[in-house]
Amino acid sequence: MSKIKSLLLKIFLISFILFTMNGCSTVMEGVQSQMEVPTLENQANRVAIGMTIVRENNIMAFKMPISSDATWPSLVAADINKSEDKFIIDSLMAEPYFSTVHYTENIQREMLGSSASMGMLGDYANITSAVLNQTVKPLTKRAVQKIIILYGRNKANWPNIFNFDGSLDNFLEFKDGKIKDIEALSGDVYATIGEAVISLTPVNMQKDLTIARADMLDGFAEVASVKSQKGELESELKADSVTTQEKLNLEKKIALIDAKISQAESIANEKEAIYFQLLDQAAVALESDINIDDKNYVNLAKNINIVSNEIQVGATQAYISFGLAASNIASSNILLNFPKELESLAIGKVYIPANLQSKYNERVMRLVKNAVYLLPNMLIGTYYADKQSRLAKKYENVTNIILLAYKTKIQQEAAAKEDAQKTSKKSKSK
Repeated sequence: MSKIKSLLLKIFLISFILFTMNGCSTVMEGVQSQMEVPTLENQANRVAIGMTIVRENNIMAFKMPISSDATWPSLVAADINKSEDKFIIDSLMAEPYFSTVHYTENIQREMLGSSASMGMLGDYANITSAVLNQTVKPLTKRAVQKIIILYGRNKANWPNIFNFDGSLDNFLEFKDGKIKDIEALSGDVYATIGEAVISLTPVNMQKDLTIARADMLDGFAEVASVKSQKGELESELKADSVTTQEKLNLEKKIALIDAKISQAESIANEKEAIYFQLLDQAAVALESDINIDDKNYVNLAKNINIVSNEIQVGATQAYISFGLAASNIASSNILLNFPKELESLAIGKVYIPANLQSKYNERVMRLVKNAVYLLPNMLIGTYYADKQSRLAKKYENVTNIILLAYKTKIQQEAAAKEDAQKTSKKSKSK
């Protein structure tokens, strides 16, 4: 029986190693989340990455100028090569969590065990988790890759992505960091991909699209505002110090906020539907009004298409980050074990080298603060990820029509050229 168990363990180890090496980022993230120590800190870091991806999506959608010859779209969509991977890991190793986690991981694993899903391995769970766990998770690498592209390689200009802000206002913005200057562009430059998409549509539709787009964004902002209010109230509700009477008062306030959220979402959804309907009409109109003979027009559509697709990919990655954090918290008694987690960090402090003590203190202080704001950030982030994905999909649909028409034209020209060459050969042979 022991031989069978040992064989199953080996198969499990090999399968997971191959799975993590060859899977996409989101699949790998799911696997890796089961390897790590089930701590609230790991889930807070995962939520922070989800927030980072949503904010990067916001930058790509609303902060980055775009033109037919802009290079940043292809950069944000590119895979991470070996040298970039090393730079990302080296950069993160200076961060408070990553620079000290190696000194505390074994202690925390002994005190907190492994994830609930690893329980099927029994005594082998901790060994398996320790062997397969990666300190820097796949989606963290992808998020930092975009930070490098958007903010440059100078880490002094990067936002602090793991530090939850005490205020939930202006959720979509990084509170620090400096976006790098965009390379000089030739041709027409548009402030955002939304404005660029509208420029591709028939002229007689552009004014209505511009007005509808602004109304929709106002609707989204109102929803986020009331959701942030609910998130803060729910954080207060979960505090250990809250009294029974305070709990009742908070629950009443949350009920009132829920009604406001429902109303705000209804209005925002109506505004979104109006804008999307206009985009659908524009897409239909484009089929008979495409300027595919203009190279800049086609190249602009290509760039918008790349960014739109990447925003959708990013939104999915954010969903994964938030969803894994939520499911891990629900399945592994992470909230109940939080006092023990803090105790493990207190014990682990003696193993931290003197030169890293200040970083360790920062790590612990950040965890205590992030724990309070984890849930509201997750809720707001999920809402925005959904909206970003839906909007980007519409932009992709519009540009797909242009790119398909251009592809068809190229294929027809190639076919005509081939027919001409065949005709010429026949004439010569005669």
